[in-house]
Amino acid sequence: MEKQHAYLTACLQAIEEKLGWGDSAQWTSADFQRLSDRIYESTKVVLSASTLKRVWGRVKHEGKPATSTLDTLVAFVGYENWRSFVMAQQQIPQSAVVAPSMDIKKKRLVLWALVVMALIAIGFVTFYRAGKEDMPAGTVAETIAVSSDDYAFSSEPMTRDIPNSVVFTYDASQAPIDSVFIQQSWDLVRQEQVSKDGHKHTSVYYEPGFYLAKLLVGQQVVKEHPLLIPSNGWLGTIDRMPRPIYLKDEEFLHSDRLGVAAEAIEASQIDLKPDPPVVKYFNVGNFEPLSVADFSFSAEVRNDYAAGNNACQFSQVMLITEGMPISLTLSTKGCVSELGLMGGGQSISGKNADLSAFGVDFSDWVTVGCRSVDGKLVYEVNGAEAYTLPLGTNPPRIVGMVFLFVGTGSVKAVRLHVDGESVFEAF
Repeated sequence: MEKQHAYLTACLQAIEEKLGWGDSAQWTSADFQRLSDRIYESTKVVLSASTLKRVWGRVKHEGKPATSTLDTLVAFVGYENWRSFVMAQQQIPQSAVVAPSMDIKKKRLVLWALVVMALIAIGFVTFYRAGKEDMPAGTVAETIAVSSDDYAFSSEPMTRDIPNSVVFTYDASQAPIDSVFIQQSWDLVRQEQVSKDGHKHTSVYYEPGFYLAKLLVGQQVVKEHPLLIPSNGWLGTIDRMPRPIYLKDEEFLHSDRLGVAAEAIEASQIDLKPDPPVVKYFNVGNFEPLSVADFSFSAEVRNDYAAGNNACQFSQVMLITEGMPISLTLSTKGCVSELGLMGGGQSISGKNADLSAFGVDFSDWVTVGCRSVDGKLVYEVNGAEAYTLPLGTNPPRIVGMVFLFVGTGSVKAVRLHVDGESVFEAF
């Protein structure tokens, strides 16, 4: 029961972050009505203002929210349903899950950063079509008969640097309704309404990566296309909402490694205790895309911060692809239950799989790798096979990589090969 309450608290905080309306304790009845309208615009499901007040605890109510209500709330912030939201929380280190008694202001920063990473990693969020509970009689999800041939949609990034503004060009003049949206990626949170009769829209991408931009009429995707947002070489960030802090090259980019010192993080007015931030190192779009069907990757990593509540030293290595990424997470040995693995269209949780091989000693460098062998993805830690997954059908192409550390960490000896030929090497 306590965990369920923590999940609900995390959901409500994500909604509050999206809205940016300040402390929900100060919201008025009009604010809850506005939220009801916003949720309907996004999900085409009605949650009344009175229902929302009960969920936020503004009206005394002994029961717990209905599943359909929870489904709709998490759909508003980009999840398929309540179950997928809970599963995403279970992939987050427990130190980052918000409990009612914890300092919410500090916890939400770490929580949201890791939730965003989990979403980027999974990349399979779809539009949710909710049930009828909490909907007034006669209200149904909007369904419109449209043909994609009647629409046009393209995009052009403005630079190779980050942040990167993208100009979308579209034609939705044949839409039978005025509800036309551009969605920057698979993430429902990044959906903006545009003029049906307009032709241009711009959006800012604050992180590099591979995205799938969408043009929607109502909640139906009528056009979509891949969109690569590259980095100009290596990019170092410290996660913060609504925008990350960008590290200067001299703060993290060294001749023999990637790594930012704790002192440099604190100099950016970011506290490392009790809740350390999330540091990321990106390199996207700086080599020719290579097939997962015959590749090998290796790197040496080290989590450099174990103070505060970072005893687990959670770290992640991810290869960004044109589909589901290939990723592995590491921690100290006692925290392997919280780890996860992705690749070949599958997501593996340490809750129901033995990922003990990914529990490591970060007092020294840890060598991690992944390669394709006879139709399988083989994950390796310190030269030993740690786990295997089926490669899957239609293997995607690798377009970049990102290293993530709770606290801070270092990377060296990055090697990426295909057919035995070197494609990318660093340090």
